[in-house]
Formats: sequence, structure tokens, C-alpha cells
Amino acid sequence: MKSLVHSFKDLLFSRKCPICNKETNGTYYICDNCYSSLRKKGTIKNIKNYYYLYFYDKDIKRVIADYKLNNRKNLALELKTLIDKKLKLLIEELDIDKIIPVPVSKKRLLERGFNQVEEILDRCHIKYDKIYRIRDTEHMYKYQEYEKRKHNIAGVFDVSGLDLNGKNIMIVDDIVTTGSTTKEICKEINKKYRPKEIYIFSIAMSKGFKG
Repeated sequence: MKSLVHSFKDLLFSRKCPICNKETNGTYYICDNCYSSLRKKGTIKNIKNYYYLYFYDKDIKRVIADYKLNNRKNLALELKTLIDKKLKLLIEELDIDKIIPVPVSKKRLLERGFNQVEEILDRCHIKYDKIYRIRDTEHMYKYQEYEKRKHNIAGVFDVSGLDLNGKNIMIVDDIVTTGSTTKEICKEINKKYRPKEIYIFSIAMSKGFKG
């Protein structure tokens, strides 16, 4: 029976590393070599008010895609260990009062079963305030041009009911490419409140991002 259960788990949840595609030890999703490489590359970098750990290269791209799209929610544990201390130090250094994860739509939440950013923050035991998407949008990867991305996300976020006046705010996302999503959230916050400062933190940042 145990053998049957393990075979069923292996069928449902591949034990192959998302980066190198080699079998892991069965406890973790990322193999030791790839995890060690990610730890070395994961240093805090910034462009203006945007802070991030990784350039959005093929390795972290595969990890995030596997986490969000391939039913590997427990990859959040390994992402948490890569992010936790560095993010908490940054929150302390920037004197952050409020943390806001980028929300997913109801449709995406049903498809995925979880908000990938909230899941990591929960595992890091970092408190946050929620905002909401008031309508579904197309996947941002369908649009390469900044203006089309900006139009796709315009007016999507509801930031009401929060205590943000005079606060240092950090918006947290998994990937920043053009910054259209986080800029739209900043715009909505600035419409309703008078925050002290707004910062962005993401796991990965496109190399072409200009700020």
C-alpha cells in the first residue's frame, strides 16, 4: 500500500528540479546544486524604489513558472528560505509600515488555488494588507508593449478601506517586467491616500526594466 501511495504521489507531483530537470531527493523540489546557485545569486538589488533579488533569467523563470502553474504550491517553502531574511532586513531598513501583495483575480485564484505572493509572505510570517482586483484581465505575458499592458491593467485595483496615510508602503510581487501592474497600484493608492513613500519588492526583475 505504501508503495502504491508513493507511486501515486510521484505521478501527481514530479520530483524533478524545475531548473535542471534532475530528480531531487524527494524532500525538496529544487535540487541541492541549483538551490545553492540561487542562494548565491539572490542579493538585494534596486532601481529607484524597486528592489529585487534576481534578474529574470531562465533559472528563476522556471522556478516561478513551476510554482504558479504546475501545482507546486510547496515550492513556496524553498522560495521562502531564499527570500525571508533579505526581505525582512529590507523592510526594517526602509522602515516599512504596510505591506501589500499584488492580488490575483478570482478567476486566477480558482485556477491556481492560491495567491503566489501571499503564500510566500504567509510562510515568512510577514503581515500584510489585502487589496483586490475588481475584474479579470488578460495574462500580462500576452502583451509585450508597455502601453498595451498599461491599458490591460487600468482601473483594476480596489485599494479602499486601508490605513495608508503617512505610511511607508511596500508592494510585493513575484515578477516585475515593465512595472505596469505595480505602477497602477501606486496610482490608485496615491488617488485615495497620502502615503509617505511607496516601494516595490519582487523576487525577479526583467533586465530591460528602466524604472
